[in-house]
Amino acid sequence: MGDLYNLIVALIKSVIIILMKYSRAKSINLIVAGGSGLWTEKNHYSAILSLKEAGLNVKVVTICDPINPNRTEKQEKRDNLKRILKIDNPLWINPAGKNFDKLTMELNQLKETYGINALIVSIDPIHHYFYCKWALCNKINLLCDKPLVTAQDSSFNPNQAQLIEKWYEELNNLYTLNKKENPFYIFCSPLRRRALTPFIMIANELNRIYLRTSEGIRYMNVIVNGGIHKYPSEYLKSGAHSHLDGIGTLSHSSYHYIDVIAWYLKMARGNIDKIEISLPYILRVGEYLKTNNYKKLRELIESESKKFDDNILIPQEVLNSELDFSFYLKLKDKEDNQVGLITFIVNYSTYTPRLVRYNPEVTEYAHHKLGGRMSSVYFDIHQGALQQWQLIKNDEAAFDHNIEIKQYLHPKLGKKIKKMSFSNSYESETHTPKDLFKSFIKICMKQKIPKKHLSMLSLVDDQKLTNRLYSMMYEKIAEEFYNKTYPHKQIKLHNIIKLDNFL
Repeated sequence: MGDLYNLIVALIKSVIIILMKYSRAKSINLIVAGGSGLWTEKNHYSAILSLKEAGLNVKVVTICDPINPNRTEKQEKRDNLKRILKIDNPLWINPAGKNFDKLTMELNQLKETYGINALIVSIDPIHHYFYCKWALCNKINLLCDKPLVTAQDSSFNPNQAQLIEKWYEELNNLYTLNKKENPFYIFCSPLRRRALTPFIMIANELNRIYLRTSEGIRYMNVIVNGGIHKYPSEYLKSGAHSHLDGIGTLSHSSYHYIDVIAWYLKMARGNIDKIEISLPYILRVGEYLKTNNYKKLRELIESESKKFDDNILIPQEVLNSELDFSFYLKLKDKEDNQVGLITFIVNYSTYTPRLVRYNPEVTEYAHHKLGGRMSSVYFDIHQGALQQWQLIKNDEAAFDHNIEIKQYLHPKLGKKIKKMSFSNSYESETHTPKDLFKSFIKICMKQKIPKKHLSMLSLVDDQKLTNRLYSMMYEKIAEEFYNKTYPHKQIKLHNIIKLDNFL
């Protein structure tokens, strides 16, 4: 009888523990890595303040950033950050100069003291792996901005470039273990293109035709022009588009479009069995500066252009980083027949309307409305002989985001030609990054969210192909540099992706 009583008590305790574990959280405490940055200001803090106003108990416990949140750059307003500092009074941890062990100890102490529920990773990409791994090992919910993982010096060091895929697999395996233990656990990225209506429409139509006809993507041409022109001394500054970590433009905005390529391949794979990647063109920062191509623009906007000292010493890490590049992705079937081609072209030394003059106090001109960063994107997608899509976006990054799409469809499958225009597409007729951030917080609090938001909060295991394309591109960039530098001991890294392993 006593054994039965003890068994019943044990069962009751187990049920209580389970109910407590999966009951709705009444409050949530956050650590924000990169909490002094502009993206956190515009998106994360704005969303947190909105959740607070809606009555949710969301608190920023700690900001982890080399920049003191109380002393951010004067030129960049931080009104949302100021409100967070006033309401939550978060601790500031400066990770600069600290080794992983010391920083881990500090984070562990925070977890013990405050009961951290979630970590927001919005810091330089080379630090994503550390913060993500710490959160995963401590079973803390995790939202990480793109790209998920990047290794320092990947632009020219093949060993570093190969770490990207290794680290991703490690994080994904930890996520899988956490998910088995807690079905509500989440590790995701808010990838904006997956939330934009024109991109979603194309994905749905590609999938509709694929399900009806089995025809897959035959050709896809993607051109991204970033339009950021810097003078030699400006390459020494940190910021969202810095090259100081030995990584370049592939790590800046390219991950968004690599993800679209992976997403569309998933929607209309057809008979594609493998992808063979090659790098036909690359222009590195050092090559660009050597040609003095930055001077023409500088002469237009600087009244004393000739007084600049262009002989400033720039680290090799910066000079070796990629600025412009092109990739070929050959699509092949199981018999190794070529069934299509994807071209991915990214240029940053293209047109820019920059008007901002040089200012030693400005960290990142891309944040300024007159900084001239372009958001010029062109997609041309052919689904065999049955369907073609064109998507065009061509405006300054700090202004309106207007997208035009055009569908050409075989007459037997629907209306032959459709044209659609989307004004201010990043804010209207879409789910914004703020919406997705709010949904992430609600998931952490075990509240219901719209089903659409789940697909837009791209989970880590849903980025397998995206990350492999991204990591292999860095491997090819590093391989090109190594073989050019050491022509007598050339290497050839793996360049084939078998889709069955990633879709």
